[in-house]
Order: sequence, then structure tokens, then C-alpha cells
Amino acid sequence: MEVEGYVKPRFDRGGTEFGRIHRLLGPGYLMFDIDRLHLEVALKRENEGFIEYRYNNGKFVYKALIELKKRKTNYTLQALDPHEINSLARIDICKRLECRLFVAYGTEGHQPFEFFEINIADGSNRLVGILEYDESNVKQQVDTFYRDVLKIYRF
Repeated sequence: MEVEGYVKPRFDRGGTEFGRIHRLLGPGYLMFDIDRLHLEVALKRENEGFIEYRYNNGKFVYKALIELKKRKTNYTLQALDPHEINSLARIDICKRLECRLFVAYGTEGHQPFEFFEINIADGSNRLVGILEYDESNVKQQVDTFYRDVLKIYRF
């Protein structure tokens, strides 16, 4: 159960920069790392998937699946190809969860993060924005990016 004003810390001191900055969004921006549920050893260093969700009044609402790629390569760019079987599977998951789909490319796993939204109706993609920040006001910059660029809101 979510506790007002509380964000669960990482107890293993692991994780990624993306996970760290997501925690700065604060309570209400719930996300779990789907690769860590089943595929931690195989994918930990290259790709991670996240489900963005909300919990309100006893109901779960899924907002987005975000697949984070460590870097852009010929191989990772296939995630934008609507004919690839993995792309079709991600689209199917999002249709079932009734949520949006993003593929984000890091710079060796760090910022800037380049976000593409995949249209789950036809598989097309578009660049929606680049999340780049400095440590002096990272929370404000991440909040603004989620709200104004990704249009993913707290509730």
C-alpha cells in the first residue's frame, strides 16, 4: 500500500540513473522494473523495462510501458520497427494494459535520455523529447519533462 509522501528507497544500492531520477518525482508516480522481475541477469546492463502505473481508491491504472535502452545501436533501434516481433509484443502488452508505449535511449545508460512514443494502433513512432538535466535542479526538470513533454501526470 502506498504511504502518502513516501517513496520506497532501493535497499541494494543498485539501479540505474533513470530509476534514481524517477524516484525524484515522488509519491504517486509508481513504477516497477519488469526486467528485474524475471530477466535481471540477462538484461541488467543493456535494457530495462518499466511499467508506469497509478493506484487510487483501490484501483490500478497503467500509464505507460517504458523500455530503456542503454545506447542507440543498430540492434536497439529495432525497438522502433513495428514489424519486429518484440515490438509487436510490447504493443500487445500496452493494448492489454490500456497504456502508452515509449522507447528511451540513454547515453551509455545515462542522460540525456531520448524518448520515442510508439503509437499502439499502427506501430509508428515519433520523437517526443530529450530528458537532459543538471544535478542542481534535477527534480524540477524531471517533473516538468513528465508533465509537459511525456504528459504523464501524478493522477
